[in-house]
Amino acid sequence: MIVDLTVLFDNYPAEEGFETGWGYSCFIKKDEEGILFDTGADGPKLIKNIQKAEIKSDLISKIVISHAHEDHSGGLKEAAELNRQIEIYVGDSFYNEVKALLPYAKLKKVSSEPLEITKEVYLTGELGEKIKEVSLIINTKEGLIIITGCAHPGIENIIERATSIVKKNILALLGGLHLMYKNKKEILELISYLKSKNVKYIASSHCTGELARKLFEENFGESFIKAGVGTHLSFKN
Repeated sequence: MIVDLTVLFDNYPAEEGFETGWGYSCFIKKDEEGILFDTGADGPKLIKNIQKAEIKSDLISKIVISHAHEDHSGGLKEAAELNRQIEIYVGDSFYNEVKALLPYAKLKKVSSEPLEITKEVYLTGELGEKIKEVSLIINTKEGLIIITGCAHPGIENIIERATSIVKKNILALLGGLHLMYKNKKEILELISYLKSKNVKYIASSHCTGELARKLFEENFGESFIKAGVGTHLSFKN
């Protein structure tokens, strides 16, 4: 079986015909089930990109919102309307706001504890202090795929939680890493950490920042993927 990942919302361009915008969304197809991780900032733009990627709405069975910021949850209302049977996973820290927005939706509250939402797909639980955030983990034969929204709690903390849930090396790291305001020394220290964790592929985008992407490319070579909206990746499940 194959795990397919498609970036549906990002400020970085990648494939022609997809619209860019500040924010992040990634679609995961695994075992004929579809999970939408985050919804970007703009619902109509997200829907256009879903259509461009030729993703059928009835394939989306779950939506996970990493954190409350508009650039990750702004398209939730439109995404939820694609399929009224969709289960929506949101953190305890902003559950009530989503409940008010979508009173009839199938909402699932995510605590600070890890949670398996379907076979071999886990949520870290809410991590962080000021900004609480949930990341998603897919367990494959080749290792873990970790998808982050902005990595506000720190990518190291997210990786430590992920590898405590499933004790495997990391096959791929996707999403925003919130390194825009980090200097070269700080980013190189993170790169040393990622190499110590045997991270095989990095496909970070959104709030990762130009300097970090440049340093990732220099240090990871072909293992760094210049991800952006429309990027499609496949891994053996």
